[in-house]
Amino acid sequence: MRKPVLYIVGLLLVHAALLSIFAAFRLADADEGVYLNATRMVHMGMKPYVDFFYTQLSMMPTVFAVFGGGGWESFFMLRGFGVLAGILAAVLFTLIVFRLTKDSKAAVAALFLYALSGMFICWHSTYKALPFCHFLSLATFYFWLRYHDDHSLLNLIMTGLFLSALINFRSVFIILLPLYIISVVIISRQNRLKNTAVFMAALVPPSIPTLVQMLDSVSHFLYGNLFFQMYRSGDNSLSAIIGNRLDVLLSALSDPQLIIVLIMTLLAVLMILRRRSLAKVSDLFTKPQGMILMNLFLIWGIYLLPHPMSRQYIDQYLAFALLLFAVNFVEIKKYFGGFLTAHFMKNITAAVVVVYVLALIPYIAVFTFGIRDFDKRFTLPSIRGITTAMADNALEADTILTEWPGYSFITKQVPLRYTEIIGHDFYLPMTSEEYRKYNLCDESYLRGEVGKKTPKLVVNVIKTPEYYADVLENNYDLAYEAERVSIYKRR
Repeated sequence: MRKPVLYIVGLLLVHAALLSIFAAFRLADADEGVYLNATRMVHMGMKPYVDFFYTQLSMMPTVFAVFGGGGWESFFMLRGFGVLAGILAAVLFTLIVFRLTKDSKAAVAALFLYALSGMFICWHSTYKALPFCHFLSLATFYFWLRYHDDHSLLNLIMTGLFLSALINFRSVFIILLPLYIISVVIISRQNRLKNTAVFMAALVPPSIPTLVQMLDSVSHFLYGNLFFQMYRSGDNSLSAIIGNRLDVLLSALSDPQLIIVLIMTLLAVLMILRRRSLAKVSDLFTKPQGMILMNLFLIWGIYLLPHPMSRQYIDQYLAFALLLFAVNFVEIKKYFGGFLTAHFMKNITAAVVVVYVLALIPYIAVFTFGIRDFDKRFTLPSIRGITTAMADNALEADTILTEWPGYSFITKQVPLRYTEIIGHDFYLPMTSEEYRKYNLCDESYLRGEVGKKTPKLVVNVIKTPEYYADVLENNYDLAYEAERVSIYKRR
């Protein structure tokens, strides 16, 4: 076996090992609790939107519901699916690079940046939409690439199926739908009408379960997926929006790995401009490099819109930045080879490799050891202590109120109605009746339920909300406290 192939196999194995290790030890993500408990609710026969509040399209909890019964075994099983998606995405990435470049050195360089990326390792080891959307976006592009080369109807159908699944996992990816429709229309040529119809038909099957759940309650769906998103941050002022984006930008620019990828991406764009390889607008829809650039631009653009914006969103378009670098790898080498010596190039490459590997250390420190104070309650040992205390003080059949839904997923206890995935209120412009209509809770509801002693346990994070602090004190006793999490048991 040739040396570059050994490097590629080795990098894929290292990536798989890192994902597995992180999945076993990585601290839980706050949103991971939402996805876990939503999956559990579907497992228990409840429907997204109409039976419990949900803020995404419903394919993810629906697909994995059979494995979502709750408990640690279910937790790690669902994380395992995220790891599997991450491994398959890495393999697809490698296949795409080989298909586009036929260059093993380009594949090694791009896969090195991919396999040791802290962004991918940290976020593809969780049960969140990120690893699945990442895999589905690469699968969509991979089968589009195959269709581009051979015009096979099978590859066209696969493109449509994966694109539809991607959108049904996370609605923001509908931004890619016009891109692929226009591309299919242009490159189909002689069978344009037929192939476009086949592509559109392929979008339907993955969408059927989501459409059925949406139609159960259109108003609930629209509120969770549209209107709620407008108010969830609490501060939608222009200064807050700009400040949030500046914070994310500064955070990204403090990461040597992301700086290196940014430089490589800008160099790739420079090569495109120098060679005029995308000279016409139609090239953006018909040439693989154009479609890579459009995927990168559109996914980056759509993720600028949510507020608050998060650095983790970079994960969703990072692979297309690396694909752009891979496609232009040879040209970048030639460009620098024109005025830099081979010895200097070798030293620069070695320095980049060392910096890139060392830049993994902060990811390991933050996401496995929980070195930041506000992360300590999300370390797996901390969660084990809290959920053990919850299990010691209440049965699985007992109702509990918890701010983080991941706790009730682990204990398999019953979340207080209207707190299935969001345990405490958001300050939304609605009446108490409207809160309940959309399966949400407000201050008056929570105060009333604690006053009636409905939940057996009340699990507060950081501090007890002021609006039910007095009734909590009158009706509950402190049973456990650690890592700024307090468990109160009904008297």
